[in-house]
Amino acid sequence: MTELTEQNYNVWGKEKGIVLLHINWGRQWKCAGLDNAQIESLAFTHLPLGQEPKTMIALETPSKLMVKNSFSAYALIVEPGDYAISAFDVKVAKSSSDVGHLIGDESKLFKEGNPIGGTFTVGAAEVVYIGHFGLDCSKEPIPWRYYVESKSEFQSYIAGFHKTFPYVKDSEVTFRLFLTTIFGQPFSLEQ
Repeated sequence: MTELTEQNYNVWGKEKGIVLLHINWGRQWKCAGLDNAQIESLAFTHLPLGQEPKTMIALETPSKLMVKNSFSAYALIVEPGDYAISAFDVKVAKSSSDVGHLIGDESKLFKEGNPIGGTFTVGAAEVVYIGHFGLDCSKEPIPWRYYVESKSEFQSYIAGFHKTFPYVKDSEVTFRLFLTTIFGQPFSLEQ
């Protein structure tokens, strides 16, 4: 995993894929009956499991204390292929003195080596938007995949991406959400 820059794109843009996602690292107050909760890390592993060297997309909060309650954008150059959610860490606070963590790891997110938490695919020289990740606080604080909800909103999103990364302006951006039934609901722009 490498951050998308012009130099990195010129080196790897034709042989690797680009993944676009957003994460809200902010603290969610009164989340699922708790005082607060906050995503502290989120990771995806290139499939199949067990291949060496292990290729991961591992993202961590920029700060555990001072984080805005808004989505941070990530544009990452990655090896092409299939990826599955393989880890997450959600800090949960019942009070200022009673703080713990809800941890998801391969033992919980895979069953007999198969991903049960969700997957996404990116091809070589392809740019894919996989969603916005934040907390769902309805029952317990868990990572949840959100998304832009209309074709016009997605066109605006693409325009913003091309403005930020003009050297990728000729690349089509594909709406291909992280597929899951545990951390989000199925959705396509055709709905």
